[in-house]
Amino acid sequence: MDDGKNVNISKRDIRKEIENLLYIRFGIPEDCFTSDMPHDAFFGEHGLLSPRKLTYLSYMLETQYGIQFSEKEYDNPRFYSLSGLSEIISEMREE
Repeated sequence: MDDGKNVNISKRDIRKEIENLLYIRFGIPEDCFTSDMPHDAFFGEHGLLSPRKLTYLSYMLETQYGIQFSEKEYDNPRFYSLSGLSEIISEMREE
């Protein structure tokens, strides 16, 4: 899955990339990404991304990181938070 890309990208770097996508592509305000937020669940129940936008974000992340989400990842509650999604991507890249 390397495809010539840096395999050692950190969860923090992945999180920053997701934040950039959410801000630039989906117009989610940057202040939603501050560390003093009580939660970082920006997907699903909080309604910041519609299912269509979440699907598009998933596709962009798959393309960018050379991964493919499966039902296992979509069923994982971590998928629906910024921190959790960053962790999932990092774990998938390590495999």
